[in-house]
Amino acid sequence: MRYERKYRISDQQYDQVLHQVMSNPAAFAKSYPDRYVNSIYYDTDDFKFYHENVQGISQRVKYRIRWYGEEMSSIKNPIIEKKIKSNMLGSKEYIKLDDVKLKLDKESFESVRVLKDKDLLPIALVRYKRSYMESQDHSIRATIDQRLNYFPVHSGFSSVNAIQDPALILEIKYDEDLSEEVDYCLQAIPYRLTKNSKYVSAFINIHAL
Repeated sequence: MRYERKYRISDQQYDQVLHQVMSNPAAFAKSYPDRYVNSIYYDTDDFKFYHENVQGISQRVKYRIRWYGEEMSSIKNPIIEKKIKSNMLGSKEYIKLDDVKLKLDKESFESVRVLKDKDLLPIALVRYKRSYMESQDHSIRATIDQRLNYFPVHSGFSSVNAIQDPALILEIKYDEDLSEEVDYCLQAIPYRLTKNSKYVSAFINIHAL
């Protein structure tokens, strides 16, 4: 499992946050081209996963379908991710899906058998642009998410229905056995460590409409 340290930043621009990461003593460098990340989050009909997160339940899971790409009209190489959380540690399990059969509509996401058999329903689409960095010794990864948009599944996925979140999300990720070795990196980050779930943020924004 690995640690995922999250920082929700609302008072700085992307270039400022990127500069802070690149100036860190861990000597981060870009490790992958920026790309759009799209995730459909699932929950039970009584929103069990949402409530467990808000209540701070230490052992919990979360299901989503994720794919990458800027185009909203097509889905390429989607995967089901089961995200497992144990206190501050997390891990993932993956199931590959057939992109030919999966379309960007509510009915298509409701029909995914693996999730339908678990009585899970699609709740929200979360979309953002992600930047990827890695420390010089390759032991620490950092990502910056910008241009966050939340879409309620029940009303479609057009840009008209998007709820924009102006915040930036910085994540620092490293294996659990490196917690002491990465302390120098974390100490140099000038932001406040926060609890941040994109699903919870999407849920709150969508249900505030």
